[in-house]
Amino acid sequence: MQDGGKNMLQFPYPNGKHANYAHDVSEQLHSYNRLIRQGRISECIDLLEDMERKGLLDMDKVYHARFFNVCKSQKAIKEAFRFFKLVPNPTLSTFNMLMSVCASSKDSEGAFQVLRLVQEAGLKADCKLYTTLITTCAKSGKVDAMFEVFHEMVNAGIEPNVHTYGALIDGCAKAGQVAKAFGAYGIMRSKNVKPDRVVFNALITACGQSGAVDRAFDVLAEMNAEVHPVDPDHITIGALMKACANAGQVDRAREVYKMIHKYNIKGTPEVYTIAINCCSQTGDWEFACSVYDDMTKKGVIPDEVFLSALIDFAGHAGKVEAAFEILQEAKNQGISVGIISYSSLMGACSNAKNWQKALELYEHMKSIKLKPTVSTMNALITALCDGDQLPKTMEVLSDMKSLGLCPNTITYSILLVACERKDDVEVGLMLLSQAKEDGVIPNLVMFKCIIGMCSRRYEKARTLNEHVLSFNSGRPQIENKWTSLALMVYREAIVAGTIPTVEVVSKVLGCLQLPYNADIRERLVENLGVSADALKRSNLCSLIDGFGEYDPRAFSLLEEAASFGIVPCVSFKEIPVVVDARKLEIHTAKVYLLTILKGLRHRLAAGNVVCIYFLVSDVYLPF
Repeated sequence: MQDGGKNMLQFPYPNGKHANYAHDVSEQLHSYNRLIRQGRISECIDLLEDMERKGLLDMDKVYHARFFNVCKSQKAIKEAFRFFKLVPNPTLSTFNMLMSVCASSKDSEGAFQVLRLVQEAGLKADCKLYTTLITTCAKSGKVDAMFEVFHEMVNAGIEPNVHTYGALIDGCAKAGQVAKAFGAYGIMRSKNVKPDRVVFNALITACGQSGAVDRAFDVLAEMNAEVHPVDPDHITIGALMKACANAGQVDRAREVYKMIHKYNIKGTPEVYTIAINCCSQTGDWEFACSVYDDMTKKGVIPDEVFLSALIDFAGHAGKVEAAFEILQEAKNQGISVGIISYSSLMGACSNAKNWQKALELYEHMKSIKLKPTVSTMNALITALCDGDQLPKTMEVLSDMKSLGLCPNTITYSILLVACERKDDVEVGLMLLSQAKEDGVIPNLVMFKCIIGMCSRRYEKARTLNEHVLSFNSGRPQIENKWTSLALMVYREAIVAGTIPTVEVVSKVLGCLQLPYNADIRERLVENLGVSADALKRSNLCSLIDGFGEYDPRAFSLLEEAASFGIVPCVSFKEIPVVVDARKLEIHTAKVYLLTILKGLRHRLAAGNVVCIYFLVSDVYLPF
């Protein structure tokens, strides 16, 4: 070692090279501090681990709390544990910092691992660590685990404090378990632990989520009844308003809002947003404006969530111009306005069915290079479709893809509904095909639209006596492109696991109805195989006149629908047979009746008497 060698100490690297120890450590720590300022914690860990391998790491020179705080903000559990392993003799404070990272990340498994590490280190967990563990369980929605930790804490001789009980009650509130929340509150009172505003707010929140609005107000009364009354804050007001709104007591929520003035509460944008959302149930635009005025007078700067709620309210109230003014006013005040507010404004245009304003807004967004979201584009497409602007919606659909946005099921459902409204089956089929290409799984709405358009076209062809029949099998059978397409789409829906509705089944059956004429009627009677005298045969023909004949595939389709529970099964086990046709669509009812008539063949042949009642419009029609 050289003289004065404190600054010249040499430390050998594993590879045999040497470096100036003090200078190298200083440079490494300087790099570490630069990385931590930039939030590059993974690189920080790599650097520290590298220093440890080289024998240069002194963790006393690294600010532990700063690293753990960055991990908390980034929810970086893995990096936090890697850092912890580098600490040679962790204290309880170190464990608490690691536990806080788990809490911020809602990682209950990691939190329990921290507790095990404490025990392995021969340390005794303190109230703070147990409380943070309870908080982690609460954030993870694990209420039972939360109480297990609480009992373990008590059994270990650690006295819970107000923060512990607050964590328990808050966890119960988040899970909507009001009884357990008040159970924890009861234990707290029995231990003579004085509740604070946080505890009362958690109780009110629990009441609100379970709909126990009166109990929420009882908690408010308890706050006022304390030896030193606990005044409500903006969180209290917000929780009470939510409780009222969830119970449908909007007027009461408005009364609660007045407490902001009574207690001179400035509040945050959140409480004003809650007030806006509450009054949206009644469409009271004047009240919404007064909330905005109060917020302005108190110097509370609106955030995007508040602006979005107010703009959305304006749209539902039919105040589209006012919605645009709100956005412009916010921009004039220098408030940062982004896609959330613009999406709400587009939704307002859509709700007001004002496609011109929606298109105007879209063009403005393009001019300021603000990329819309899929929901924004869906709102625009809805407005255009409601305005009978289907060609323009196809342009917007093309724009979505050029912007890198993926149309979803909602997008194609809106478009196909518009196609059915315009009866444009060609565009509808193209959209259905395009949806599949885009990886969108068609839903019942999409299938229903295509089948509905096919149904209308087949009905037109049938009533105009166009050629739709084939007798190749010896029996009349439908041979029509619209019937084939309807059956294909219906089968595709079944294969995809989509359970059709009675309406959809009826439309498909309608595509299987044969054109009515006397010859087909006679064939039906013969096919039924019913041997009856002339009078009964005449009555049967009169009945069939009202229902017509169907392609044989219709009966298989009805049987399949019955197996899915869409229509009731045809059964002759109970006499009389009662059919409630009020819940059946027209073609479903007809095929259902014909199925019953076919079933009569064996019973009549055996000489059995069958009584059938067909319930239509609350009246039983016997035959």
